[in-house]
Amino acid sequence: MIVCYLDAMQKLPLTPLLLVLLICPAWADIYKHIDEHGNITFTNTPIRGAQRVFIESGYPAIRPATKAKNGTNAPRIPSATPSSFPRVDSGTQKERDVNRKTILQDELSTEQHLLADRKKELADAETTRSPEEKSNPQKYLERIGRLRENLLLHEKNIAALQTELSKVR
Repeated sequence: MIVCYLDAMQKLPLTPLLLVLLICPAWADIYKHIDEHGNITFTNTPIRGAQRVFIESGYPAIRPATKAKNGTNAPRIPSATPSSFPRVDSGTQKERDVNRKTILQDELSTEQHLLADRKKELADAETTRSPEEKSNPQKYLERIGRLRENLLLHEKNIAALQTELSKVR
């Protein structure tokens, strides 16, 4: 029975076309979506608000490793911008870096002041309870929980800003 099936398939003129279609690589559009929380999602199905990502044709997904100057096999990182993209002179870039550093330092200072305020607020809240909180301890625990979450948020912001500042040239 298999021989009859193969014999019949060989007589069909569509067999070469079917083989070509099976061998061709899959091609799909890629979409990038950023939700309201800043999470980035890449997908091959369109999502409302997503942007289509354009990829150069013939651009390999993985580039072979090349020899670095020190002789080790280091991966070659492709340029993030095309060669025709306008370049910024070093003076302008230094000015931008200084501005970025100043902005980050100002944000860090603001977050540190807010953190100090929240610590004081939490310390005051832990020592005092309103009459309503005395009659309902759950309300007191909820208020303390919110204050601790707020304090933790400022600590995370400070850590993130310090990380960014360490990256500034």
